[in-house]
Amino acid sequence: MKRFSIIHVPLLSFFSKALYRDVGLNWKGVGFAYLLLLLAICTVPRMFKFQRGLSRFIDQEVPPLVEQVPKITIAKGQVSIDEPQPYYIKDPDSNDILAIIDTTGEIQSLDDTEAFALLTKTKLIHQQSKMEYRTYDLSQVQEFVLDKERITGWLDIIKKLLIPTLFPLMLLGSYIFRIIQALIYATIGLIFAVLCKTRLSYPALLRLAVVAITPCIIVRTVLESASVHLPMAGLWFFLAAMGYLFFGVKANSQTKGQSPLQGSVLPESGEWL
Repeated sequence: MKRFSIIHVPLLSFFSKALYRDVGLNWKGVGFAYLLLLLAICTVPRMFKFQRGLSRFIDQEVPPLVEQVPKITIAKGQVSIDEPQPYYIKDPDSNDILAIIDTTGEIQSLDDTEAFALLTKTKLIHQQSKMEYRTYDLSQVQEFVLDKERITGWLDIIKKLLIPTLFPLMLLGSYIFRIIQALIYATIGLIFAVLCKTRLSYPALLRLAVVAITPCIIVRTVLESASVHLPMAGLWFFLAAMGYLFFGVKANSQTKGQSPLQGSVLPESGEWL
């Protein structure tokens, strides 16, 4: 009979032998539903931090650049602006040239310039790397107008919609990564089970692996929220997870008075939330 529920796992996973024994012997399923719930909760502070950084960037860093953008009109594939050309958009801090607008034909490539983008009469050339450029043909654009107001509107939409869009994508990526991690760790757990002379099924080891990585997920979330960088974090978290997994397998090893079957977990069915 289960002694603990999922609400106990985040705290007790740091130290409780009884929790690991209960998870290994009495719980059902493989723990992936609990893992999804844990990751969803831990993704929230990361999203809040990202939202603050994004808002600060859009509100403080972007406006000086937007103010330099002239009204750009594309009519029947022809770009035009009502400014002297070549027109330069510069970094407000360093005064470096970031983009050039020239529809006169005087500048036709980014060669020998420090800019990252060039808008000509019919093309937009963008530098992807030091050795790679991408060119967009604008000759098929019939009508388009870009000005400060439109850019500001786009930025407002980004501030409102990026986080709701990014959250499920980030959660999905993290979930897939952690599932693969748990599968690998459970396989390592088979070796730990031999060393500890205990018989645990692979689903039980998966549950233990999920519990074992719980402290790592929580600590990583706290460190990231506090903007604390841990050197070689991946290595330390791996070692910590291995330590907790061995601790969990050891907690499920036979104790005095148990029969061999009491120390084993047979294949199960059902779900563990």
